[in-house]
Amino acid sequence: MAPKERRFRPEIQGLRAFAVTLVVAYHFWLGRVSGGVDVFLLISAFLMTLSFTRKLETGQPIGFKALKDYWARTFKRIMPLATATVLLVLIGTRFFLPAPRWQGIMDEAVSVVFYYENWWSINNLVDYYAADSSQASPLRHFWSLSVQGQIFLLWPLLFALSWVIYRMIGRRFARGILATLFGAVFLASLTYSVYYTHLDQQLAYFSTYTRLWEFALGSLVAIGLPYLRFPSVIKIMVGWMGLLAIVLCGLILDVEGNFPGYYALWPTLAAAGVLVSGDSASRWGVERLLSLKPLLWLATYSYGLYLIHWPLLVFYLYTVDQEKASTSAGIILFAVSLGCAWILTQANKKFLTCAQRFDGNARFSVLIVGCCMTVVLVSTTLWNVVLERAEQRLNAQPIVDNPGALALEAGFIYEGEENAGIRPSSADRFDDRPLYNTSCAPSLLETYHFEKWNCHQLTTSEEPTRRVIAVGNSHMDQWGDPLISLATQENWDLQFLQFNDCYLLDPARNTTNQGCQRWIENSQRYIDEQKPDLVITIGTISVYEGSGEYVPDGLEEFIEHLEHEGIEIVALRDNPRFESTHADCETRTHQLCTFDSELAQQSNPLEEYAARYPNFGTVDMTDLICPNAECPSAVGNVYVYRDDSHLTQTFVVSAENFFIQRMLETLEGTEHTDTVDESSVPEYSDT
Repeated sequence: MAPKERRFRPEIQGLRAFAVTLVVAYHFWLGRVSGGVDVFLLISAFLMTLSFTRKLETGQPIGFKALKDYWARTFKRIMPLATATVLLVLIGTRFFLPAPRWQGIMDEAVSVVFYYENWWSINNLVDYYAADSSQASPLRHFWSLSVQGQIFLLWPLLFALSWVIYRMIGRRFARGILATLFGAVFLASLTYSVYYTHLDQQLAYFSTYTRLWEFALGSLVAIGLPYLRFPSVIKIMVGWMGLLAIVLCGLILDVEGNFPGYYALWPTLAAAGVLVSGDSASRWGVERLLSLKPLLWLATYSYGLYLIHWPLLVFYLYTVDQEKASTSAGIILFAVSLGCAWILTQANKKFLTCAQRFDGNARFSVLIVGCCMTVVLVSTTLWNVVLERAEQRLNAQPIVDNPGALALEAGFIYEGEENAGIRPSSADRFDDRPLYNTSCAPSLLETYHFEKWNCHQLTTSEEPTRRVIAVGNSHMDQWGDPLISLATQENWDLQFLQFNDCYLLDPARNTTNQGCQRWIENSQRYIDEQKPDLVITIGTISVYEGSGEYVPDGLEEFIEHLEHEGIEIVALRDNPRFESTHADCETRTHQLCTFDSELAQQSNPLEEYAARYPNFGTVDMTDLICPNAECPSAVGNVYVYRDDSHLTQTFVVSAENFFIQRMLETLEGTEHTDTVDESSVPEYSDT
């Protein structure tokens, strides 16, 4: 038998409170990642391992009943508070955030209560380090609790496996078995974490597999704790150094660029040092600080504090239209968060006290957990039903109510309802984009190392009049519907090579994205070898600052290369980008908004290239997107932008006739004459 460790260690609760407070402080005042999350992940595994190790060593079976009771007890304890927070976030989302963000937050809410939010974040390419916290999801911080919940499911299975092995070898070497098992998990996960963090750091941050080693380290510390005997002086030094290292982690390390990987060894080893040195039995030990009553009181509400602080910060920053909170605002937010955490924790405590009569009934605990999941699932489902009905009412409107860009035709007279709704619905605005399901032939994908989403066969023809390749990112993608209509009308064979957030003609913007660089090389090789008649791409790159634009350095070289190959090229002028969205402005002002744009006030810079190169033409749709050199929320009762830089599919489709006519005129080499008659643009009520 191993030497016995102390059963109750208040300094561990103090360390948990310290770590959570550090997370909150870094969010409120520094706008950075602290490494505190890694500390309380390690602590959760440490405490769980102490409990299961005692069971193993005292001969208590770790079979199905023990697992069932542990899962029921654990999730019954943590789920109600998390569910209450999610419901409050949904209410806050409805009243404080713009409608285009509602659907994503509803989907994320479901992922939270089913404990897969971290994988939801990976699938939705969430940027945990986005500089503007006001644009972040109010549920983003639940990723760590989802990982923790997954560990609460997985770790007991590993203990059950250890129990089986323990019995097979005659009930000996309990801690040796556990150390071997969790040591293997530690080494495998840390190796993968280092590799995947280098490969894709943002996605690695959320992955369960890159985090397993942090839990395994906590388990290894708990397993070896009785044997880690050091002189009191050493323990005192290690404890204080560990606590200081935890505080300085987010200030010294590039957490945003290198976590988890081996960089996360800093806060986890520091926390391990505090745990090991926490029983120095000295008045100078770190445990004296961590066992202070105020810190232990805070530990009682640390879970609620972690849950509630981030949504409050997001709602506040969005409401005041700021990226970060000021010092005074942070103090007030901390106090409000702590007050809310106290209320929620007390309510949760009373609820669990009432349920104590069923404490030994695992079925009742499962019922509580199921009810928590059901409440969120039903809430989001009902909200979706309301939004879908609103969308159906909009779609049922006559076409004359929502002419979109057609309202800019010379002589247009609006004949729709005076207070017609605007399409798409506010809630569906962000997702109003084209989707292509027809990928290129498998042989092409294999030869040019494309993924299915890199190459789309938009139209086919056995005897096409032109073989056309469109190539670009999401700003090219948004013009897909008019291109398909044009290709069908003109009997083209049309393919689209796509890589979002990747700039074909400006490689300097893509240096950190290896996948993008490979796609550029493969796309250029594809064009050279396929030798299409026409290439269509985006010729300028708009910028957020002042909504201006620039011509990428690689454009002229690309034009000359295609001219040498006998290939025509048409470059679309990019649409303006804005530092905030129209939807944000509408939510804050409760009316439609119009943005100024430097790009919209200037002529198309690609015209000079069209004058110099006979194989080059350009199409400019800016006068439709921003009539009168101003960029409104809606044109012809159709929302123009779905976010800060992308057009809605509904608006693009409404501009289809303009697009086709201008493309054909450009290809014929004639001067574009179909301009918008600005005097004919009708005025619409903000309602």
